[in-house]
Amino acid sequence: MKITFLLYDAYRTSGTVRATINLADALADRHDVEIVSCHRTADHPRPAPPPRVRIRALVDLRPTSRHYAGTAAEQRTPGTVCPHDTVHDGPTPPSGLGEARLAAHLKDSDADVVIATGPYLTCFLAEHGRPDQLRIGQEHAARDLRPDALRDDLDAAVPLLDAYVTVSAADARAHRRALPSAPTRLTAIPVCIPEPCAEPSTGMSRTVVAAGRLTPAGQYDRLLDAFAKVVAVHPDWTLRVYGHGRERGRLRRRIDELALHDNVLLMGARTPMEPEWAKGAIAVVPHRTEASGTTLLAAMSCGVPVVSTDRDHAPREIITHGEDGLLVPAQGAVEDALADAVCRLIENDAERRRMAAAARRTSVRFRPRHIAAQYDALFLDLAPELASRGGQGRRPRAAHRDTDGGRPLWRRALELVGLAGFGSPVRVGCRVLPDGSLAFHTADPALAPDAWQLVLRLRDTAAAGEAVRVRLESRAAEAGTSLEAKLDKGSRALTEGHWDAFVQHVSGNKSRPVLAGPVETARLLDPAARRPADAGCTAWIPYRAQDGGLALRTWHRPAHAEVSSIAAGDTAIRLTGSLHGSVARAHHYRFRARLRGRHAWAFDGRCYVDPYGDFEIGIPLAAVAEHHPGGQARWELRLSAYGGPEVRLGMLTGDLADRRDVTSFPTASYAGPEGRVTVEPCLTQDHELALVSSLAPGGSSAPE
Repeated sequence: MKITFLLYDAYRTSGTVRATINLADALADRHDVEIVSCHRTADHPRPAPPPRVRIRALVDLRPTSRHYAGTAAEQRTPGTVCPHDTVHDGPTPPSGLGEARLAAHLKDSDADVVIATGPYLTCFLAEHGRPDQLRIGQEHAARDLRPDALRDDLDAAVPLLDAYVTVSAADARAHRRALPSAPTRLTAIPVCIPEPCAEPSTGMSRTVVAAGRLTPAGQYDRLLDAFAKVVAVHPDWTLRVYGHGRERGRLRRRIDELALHDNVLLMGARTPMEPEWAKGAIAVVPHRTEASGTTLLAAMSCGVPVVSTDRDHAPREIITHGEDGLLVPAQGAVEDALADAVCRLIENDAERRRMAAAARRTSVRFRPRHIAAQYDALFLDLAPELASRGGQGRRPRAAHRDTDGGRPLWRRALELVGLAGFGSPVRVGCRVLPDGSLAFHTADPALAPDAWQLVLRLRDTAAAGEAVRVRLESRAAEAGTSLEAKLDKGSRALTEGHWDAFVQHVSGNKSRPVLAGPVETARLLDPAARRPADAGCTAWIPYRAQDGGLALRTWHRPAHAEVSSIAAGDTAIRLTGSLHGSVARAHHYRFRARLRGRHAWAFDGRCYVDPYGDFEIGIPLAAVAEHHPGGQARWELRLSAYGGPEVRLGMLTGDLADRRDVTSFPTASYAGPEGRVTVEPCLTQDHELALVSSLAPGGSSAPE
């Protein structure tokens, strides 16, 4: 049969979008599946649906689209409005144009089943859906968390549908209590989570991971307060919070208030998330609205035990307390409960490993094929009711279909003439191996083993154009037709900079661009990977470039001072870290600072280095204020030794190719001769540590 999913905006990353794409892909094994997005707000959906699931948008809201305000005919039609003529508030609110197109689509659709994935679309389907189709609404949130007015609208719409599917049994019971006489099938089918695209967590990273929209419902402020309690006992652990939202600024300020800048990173949104979950030893879900369980299952499938607030919805139905995760009360002293649960897992390695293994086993029950089978059973149960309404007399399906065995016919035609994939991008994933080497892999069927090579080319430096080539070879037999190329860190020395990847035929006559597949850098967070080496600091960090390509950031420093902690006091900014490279550890150092662009050092200070190469520096605020030239000034920082190398301070280790938008630093201030001077550490483009000083408002200033 043909199944249509209605999404409000398939081009915006959210739990509902990910869950819908996962389910659509699973149902496409047996059915013709499409996703209809009411809006298009980006060039490409993230995550992208598989090729066998078609996606189309009804209203293009990209500013560059020539159809942004509707077609000329629609603009001339009385009563038709452009997307800006909205009836609700929000980033992509409904419009007259969008509703007209959605109603027209439902009227003309040849789908057997239409599934609406949110309250607005559920109500719209109830009003405009046809009786010769199975009309199904999905609810991804908890009923008791919906506003009263929205619950009233849904209660009026649900009885007009054939089925209403919630993602938790508790929510299905709540709807049955509220609608005891509704003829609609009210049932629960969980969300599905695919096999992760990344290796499971090693559990060795000393990292706690949380992810979701940064909204008040996420309760990330309470998580920060809880983690402050964790850091007081375990200062070597860090928290990573992934996601975007209007609370980001407030959370950043709370991090500063709690002095957690060394321990908490706001990572932004990442797609796919599996490689990021795999970096965690523990996951935390503090939400008071986690009804669907998508976040829980994503973490558990990557072998990460979850600490979650306990609600009578997905958390309680997925997690078995003490077996594959921990549940804490959702009310009362939540911060203390979260902190105690996280500390319990930190302090009990064996229990953490046991729960991690159990979490992976639990997630298998929610694989797409199992959830798709439950939807197939629902369709089968509802078929007699559809037939009794005359569903068999529906309008005839077009004789021609645009897919063949899950493949678009245009792709099949190209394959028949041998042109498929010519010049098109190749999706290549990259995994960091335990020794820091890189394994690149692709499953593109158009690439013959040993006939193609992965090429890395240096970008935007004096040595631009320098290239490294590695042959793509067949992987183990059980891996099918996939190819792999290994870049051995022990036998290669790469120039510092950014490297872009592409695929080239060994003859040199054909080249294809590369799109980044899963980029797995979890190994870079293992404590052993960050330990200082006698050879210095050699960092290889693969990453997804802004254009979607696969790139590599490299550093090579025989002598390097890696900064691990920064604290701002009343009289000094204190830095601690470790020296990398035997050539660096063989000397005694002074700390020096100079204004950018100046040759002479403005001031210096003591640098204490212990026998293991760990250093501590105090940057006197009085010296910065005394030499501040007025306006805003930037300072370069170095370690200098008589007869030894000049060592730059920076943050090069870890898994972040560009951490400037992720890392925050404390600000200090000092009353100088010309007024109060503020001093704040920052990172340069090359991740070297610098200082920015400026006169506070009201102070006198002069141009630098």
